[in-house]
Amino acid sequence: MAKNIVEGTNDKVMEKGLVLNKSYDIFCIGEDISKYEKMAHAKTHFDDPNGFDSYEIEIHGYNITIESENGRIETITCSESCIYNGQELIMMKFEDFLKTIEEEPANHDIYYLPGSHQNQHVYNFDKAGLQVWVWRGKIRTIVIGTYEDS
Repeated sequence: MAKNIVEGTNDKVMEKGLVLNKSYDIFCIGEDISKYEKMAHAKTHFDDPNGFDSYEIEIHGYNITIESENGRIETITCSESCIYNGQELIMMKFEDFLKTIEEEPANHDIYYLPGSHQNQHVYNFDKAGLQVWVWRGKIRTIVIGTYEDS
C-alpha cells in the first residue's frame, strides 16, 4: 500500500495525516507556532491565569485548529477530517477505532455541548496522545497531543 505524503516545512517528506504523539500533516507538536501563522485563517489570543501566552489558530485549507502555549504547538484539533494509516477517523464507528488504535482509553467523560444539544463521550488515549470525542457511536473530533511519561 502506498503512503500518502506531503512536503514538510523543513524540506522533508512527511507522512500525510496523523502520526501518534507527533504531528498531523506538516504540523508538529512542540514546534514554533510562528512558522504557521502566515497560513492562519483566524487567530484568537487567550488570557491565561498561569501567565502562559496562549493562542488558537485555524489553518486555512487544512480544516484544523492549533492551540499553542508560549509560542509552541500544544494540540491539533481535527473535526472535519483526520487520516490515520490511510483511514478516515472522523465519523468512524468508535468500536472500529478501538480495533485500529490497539489501546484502551485511560479514562472517559461525558460533556454536554449546549449549542448542539449533544452529550459527547470523551475518551483519552494517553499513550497515543489522543483525545477522541464521540457522539452516537461515531467519532466527531480528534485532539492530537503528546504522551509524556511521568
